Amino acid sequence: MIAIVLALGAAFGWGTSDFLGGLKSRKLPLLSVLLISQSTALALVTGFALVRGGGLPEPAALGYAALAGLAETAAVAALYRGLAVGTISIVAAVASTAPVVPLLAGLLSGEVPGAVQLAGLVVALLGLMVASYQSDQDGKAGQVLPSVGFGLLAAVGFGTFFVAMDTASTGDIGWALLTARLTAVGLIGAVVLAGRQAVAVPPRDIPGIALIGVLIVVADALYATASTLGMVGVVAVLGALHTLVTIALARIFLNEKLGRPQQVGVGAALAGVLAIATG
Repeated sequence: MIAIVLALGAAFGWGTSDFLGGLKSRKLPLLSVLLISQSTALALVTGFALVRGGGLPEPAALGYAALAGLAETAAVAALYRGLAVGTISIVAAVASTAPVVPLLAGLLSGEVPGAVQLAGLVVALLGLMVASYQSDQDGKAGQVLPSVGFGLLAAVGFGTFFVAMDTASTGDIGWALLTARLTAVGLIGAVVLAGRQAVAVPPRDIPGIALIGVLIVVADALYATASTLGMVGVVAVLGALHTLVTIALARIFLNEKLGRPQQVGVGAALAGVLAIATG
């Protein structure tokens, strides 16, 4: 039960950070938002690791943490690229299947959930896919192959992050989070330098962007802890509910109405969570 609560807390943190990041990215360069928020997260994680102390974990654990950082960054890049060149409904629906990766990894390692929990996982996953679906308002089919391709890249990236962070956290959570964040900031910084892009953000926007980094750190820490206490397949599906948090915040603050597919998807996902928690 503790793992479930922590995973849901991670979903809330990620969903809120996604919502804030989307708002900031509407008027500011995406790379600037990513660099400042990730740098803030890196500073917080560094302080956390120093306070915790302790020696370095095994090199393998650090390697998995670095893989988690690379996978998460690549997934975000693929997701945004897909939304830019493909059909939003297809990209979002495919990307929301990310929990399939840790679920399969858990099954291969012998983590078999009970019948009720397994049914809840399936229902929650289907609910995520349906909730992520957006009808094409312009009636254009878009480019199917690029949409599916980038959606799959995002799904594999996020799913790999779930699995890699679970493995890395068995060593030391502090070092796992620090290594992942160092890798992410290093990758984003390299892209900024390679593209020779200026990081120019009005001072009034810096606190809001920094808050994104704080939420990311909290969510990552909650997920890393939950993954050490519960089955990675279950925890990953619950963490992936951050999509519903973002949808809810958009409805509350931006008055974006939910279509019938989104309403059905949200209800199914919540029913799946209830089945997982009671199973």
